[in-house]
Amino acid sequence: MKKILLIVLPVLTALFSGGQANVLDASTIPAALKENAHSVKREEDIRFEVRDIDAARLNVHEVYTVLDAEGKDVLDFVEASTSFEKLEDAEIHVYDATGKSINRYKLKEMRSETFDEGLVDDGKFYYFRVTAPSYPITVQYDYSIKFKGTLNYPDYQIQDPEQSVEHSTFTASVPADIDLRFKPKNITLQPDSGKSGQDRTYKWEVRNLAAIPREEGTLKEGAVYPRVLVAPNRFSMDDYPGDLSSWNAFGYWYWNLAKEASNLPDDAKKRLQDMVAGARNDKEKIRILYHYLQQNFRYVSITLGIGGYKPFDAASVDSKKYGDCKALSNYMQACLSAVGINSYQALINAEYNSEPVDTSFPNNGFNHVILCVPLQGDTTWLECTSNTTDFGVLGNFTENKKALLITPAGGVLVSTPRSTPAENRFSCMTTVQLNEDGSGTSESMIRTSGEYKQQVLHYILNESKDDREKFLVSSMGFLQPYEFDFTRELKEDSCNMAFKLALEKIPEFTAGSKMFLNPRIYKIWAGSMPDDDHRKNAFYFECPFIKTDTTIYQLPDGYTVDNLPQPRDLTFDYGSYKTSYRYDPTANRVTTVASLLLTQSAIPPGKYQETRNFFGGVIEEYTEKLVIRKK
Repeated sequence: MKKILLIVLPVLTALFSGGQANVLDASTIPAALKENAHSVKREEDIRFEVRDIDAARLNVHEVYTVLDAEGKDVLDFVEASTSFEKLEDAEIHVYDATGKSINRYKLKEMRSETFDEGLVDDGKFYYFRVTAPSYPITVQYDYSIKFKGTLNYPDYQIQDPEQSVEHSTFTASVPADIDLRFKPKNITLQPDSGKSGQDRTYKWEVRNLAAIPREEGTLKEGAVYPRVLVAPNRFSMDDYPGDLSSWNAFGYWYWNLAKEASNLPDDAKKRLQDMVAGARNDKEKIRILYHYLQQNFRYVSITLGIGGYKPFDAASVDSKKYGDCKALSNYMQACLSAVGINSYQALINAEYNSEPVDTSFPNNGFNHVILCVPLQGDTTWLECTSNTTDFGVLGNFTENKKALLITPAGGVLVSTPRSTPAENRFSCMTTVQLNEDGSGTSESMIRTSGEYKQQVLHYILNESKDDREKFLVSSMGFLQPYEFDFTRELKEDSCNMAFKLALEKIPEFTAGSKMFLNPRIYKIWAGSMPDDDHRKNAFYFECPFIKTDTTIYQLPDGYTVDNLPQPRDLTFDYGSYKTSYRYDPTANRVTTVASLLLTQSAIPPGKYQETRNFFGGVIEEYTEKLVIRKK
């Protein structure tokens, strides 16, 4: 399930003509708002009007001045239009530094593209990129959207990174008997509220907010910058009324929406029962059916219409052999039910650096569905959209989050499991045959599991030879080969690959009769962390992990070791890095061993500098040289 949150509105130029001359002229921006800013939100007026439990309208008027090329993302207009949230009008005005109009674009001039693989015909993305002949440049957006269904109220997104705000307002009006809920995030901002006829109104307003620096490696930007969450108490989608005042009530609405979708035909149930007839226990039955799903069904995205929330029925999925996350999770649930195993669909927000749902503020902050199978003392979580994810493993985009279990009694928030370093392993074993002229060959065996297995599958195994080689060199730091041979071995819980490289130059450099070699022919860690002495937000790695490497340098005849680097033993609160070097004069070879451990993926801001120093030490170790010389 994919929630599409739209902030789109009709043309409001007449409404704001009074103060426009000032905000269109870049020279009128206060000096304080230019500090640390690449763009300035000059004027914003957002008006959200709920007319009934299933009808609303959103109008947006925005004026931005982009100060330099680093703020050019503001020049991209991208909005979606669906049967529930229809983009009715949009217009873009472009002004030069003095406020002189230089271009104007209407909705019909914007590019559009259907989505959901063409399986649903009620949705498009509209997009337009404003060209900047020079900076500063000012752009004005006016657009409107009509809501036919009110599950998803628009949040008030106040500020983006490296963007200051001169003036912004967000006004919401809603029938008093429906009302709404709100919660400020990363800002202490309360609305002016009152009554107008039968409606209750809320107005948030900010002025002169200084730019906030961008912090790399945080949660997605919307989670760490000022905004106000807004959500309904009662709503309706396609004549399915619901209550969002509690997690339990929201889960009950979804359960009623999906309860008729687990209609497997009798012959399909019999086929599934025969499939697991020889299984020793329920866990093995789940594994057999999960592998059947992975091997015979494919994922497609369906996010529009009521199909964005209500799953395709199990009989249809069984026949067509495809579905989205809702449909495949529902189908897997029906399969398990057919063999006597109970399970629950679970709503969750996916992406490894996305913000967990706010447990104290019920709202539809979900964009994905997974399946929870509660066995006695052994709960199993299933990612039903992937053909490669290991059984019982969620992966970094849904682990360690809150999921809403959909039960007949309503929704229940539960925590998904956190992966351990041992579940995300990368192990490399390399033998290098070094020639006297510095050329040579290497043979590597890489064994992976968890997130590293997924990386190998997506970026190496399923790619062309050229793309495999490119990934090994550019992303993993291997030396550039002039010949490349590759084999692979895919197992249920791991992925292994072996490859041979013919290398024209292995030493980093030579000096007389000496060769200076790197500790290994690739970088066990290459990602540097930005310098940040005043970190305010946690830094996120993709996952906790264990990386190990053993590299054997077979020296040319007539060469011996001149110097070996000192062993490293680095530690910090969340990991360690250890290396060792050994020379075997009888075999005339050097063996280097390295082990890198990260015990958790989220680093608190107070530990950021320590973590940065640690990984800086790992990177620095690679610059040390193993020196060999001719006897």
